[in-house]
Amino acid sequence: MKHTNKQLGANQRNSLGLGTQAYSQLLSKLESDGEQPPKAAKAAKKTPSRHFTRIEYFDPCFELTLDPGEHSQRRKIAVATRNISRGGMSVLHSNFIYPGSAVQSTLTKVTGEPVEIKGTVCRCDHRGGVVHEIGIKFEHEIFIQEYIEPNILAGISSLETVETPQLVGKVLFVGNDPSITPFVRQYLLTTNLDFGFADSAEQAIERGIHDVDLLFVTLDIGDRSGPEFIRSLRESGFMKPVILAGNALEDESTKQQIRLSAADMFLPIPLNEQTLLCALGEFLINQWTAPTLERVRRRVDKGSAAKLLEELTKITSVLDEQIESENGVELYITCTKIKRIASLLGMKALRELAGAVGELIADSGDLGSLSGQLAEIRSLCIQADNSNQQAA
Repeated sequence: MKHTNKQLGANQRNSLGLGTQAYSQLLSKLESDGEQPPKAAKAAKKTPSRHFTRIEYFDPCFELTLDPGEHSQRRKIAVATRNISRGGMSVLHSNFIYPGSAVQSTLTKVTGEPVEIKGTVCRCDHRGGVVHEIGIKFEHEIFIQEYIEPNILAGISSLETVETPQLVGKVLFVGNDPSITPFVRQYLLTTNLDFGFADSAEQAIERGIHDVDLLFVTLDIGDRSGPEFIRSLRESGFMKPVILAGNALEDESTKQQIRLSAADMFLPIPLNEQTLLCALGEFLINQWTAPTLERVRRRVDKGSAAKLLEELTKITSVLDEQIESENGVELYITCTKIKRIASLLGMKALRELAGAVGELIADSGDLGSLSGQLAEIRSLCIQADNSNQQAA
């Protein structure tokens, strides 16, 4: 989970005197050494578990301003970053900095928006040679997802530990995956959550979803795919957070569906208790606002969208062959596939047409009366890919 902020410029230098390659090697060494405490701290009382997940943050020349107090001048130093979290960050510097020192700097969101941050040095650990690792606690917590490149498959939660009493709210679990549902029931028994289960999308709608605080949807929910269901909810105006869970494996088609699902997080299986609690806590404990959720959600993976559009074009050739051979069974399967892809791409007209034609084929099998609609489906598929190529 690395966020690459920038490369070291020709005239830039950090306090360690490290170039980009040496800096990368140092980060790798620190990771391989693990989180070993300095010798002086080994006999000290064990520190409590971390609250926030640390994510590798790559910036070889990060400007930090030291503000020792009103009677001293501010001093700017160029450090190399190591990681970042919701509550702070870790930087590498060539000298000791006293814990308690006030610092400030500027972080840049993925959108390019600069944000001034203030914090306090909470630790300074000697890592070897001249390398000192400086831990900084932010004055105000940040939404880490706004500062790292979007990758829903990474399953990033900004929380590293969550205690069960912390979880409060109403959650609906949609789907009946035997590798997920039994464990969810077991792990949530000691929480204060108001939670329920729906085996299918239809059951979820019947139960009512607009009063829930969070939806948890599995990849396969019986009457349709999880990503397709989430997309349809977004189109109908549902803006609450949604977690998608399942087994992506190495199936690229499934990964594309996940990336374009409009879910807020993907949780891979197998689940363990803390992974589940942290995922739920991300949206039930952290004070996400609707605009912030929407900004993060809209960072769609354009590569996945392009691949699905290409797939639509390839389907037109298959569609032609099936129309020519009057193969109703295969045409029904193809219409279902087109409907699924159109749903993920937000192509409402194509989704509705493919769905309606598929149902008519299943009901009557009369392909002759559907020639006009099938031709329109083919045309919409080609238009979609042509529009994508022009935009590129």
